[in-house]
Amino acid sequence: MGGGIGATPEPFAYSAVPHVRRHGPRGYANYELYREWLRDEFSFRCVFCLNREQWGHMAGNWDIDYFMPQSSHPQRRLDYENLLYACHRCNVIKSNRAVPDPCRIAFGHCLKVHKDGTINALNEDGEFLIEKLRLDSPRCTEYRRKMIDTLKSLALHTRQTYVAWMCYPDDLSDLSRLRPPDGNSKPEGINDSCYARRIRGELPEIY
Repeated sequence: MGGGIGATPEPFAYSAVPHVRRHGPRGYANYELYREWLRDEFSFRCVFCLNREQWGHMAGNWDIDYFMPQSSHPQRRLDYENLLYACHRCNVIKSNRAVPDPCRIAFGHCLKVHKDGTINALNEDGEFLIEKLRLDSPRCTEYRRKMIDTLKSLALHTRQTYVAWMCYPDDLSDLSRLRPPDGNSKPEGINDSCYARRIRGELPEIY
């Protein structure tokens, strides 16, 4: 993520490169069994609005979303490459709408969030994302503004609390213990998981 206040990351900085999947579990009969893989895959935040698990959301507010809708692509319902991690709000609003694929385009080239919480489209894909997901709604804009202001104040005055809001969750999954029925097409990704990096002392304090 981009630089923010001093050495702190910007909480709503979209990636400047397309997402490259590092995991490839296969064969689960229930899409919920992919949850721990997807949490790690998308860094415990919504792929669309960048909301984080650490920002007070309970597990029930996080959904497994389908890039290609089940209604039109039922054969990909259990295909890991078709699954995304999203907050409940974005998942409900997106519904069966088609949106740009974060694994094909960099959302950082499409969207820019400003310090006052407003969001701008940088190209047609950004305009489409904002329109379809209502990312510029007054509620979303005000939420981002409050989060940005709060985190800025915490970074300057209460570092320990700031870190608690910007760190990875405590409940990281040891993906090496999971056994997908049809294997894992990208087993090397387990060594790059957040849990494995934390064990090696390589996981950043904040992100």
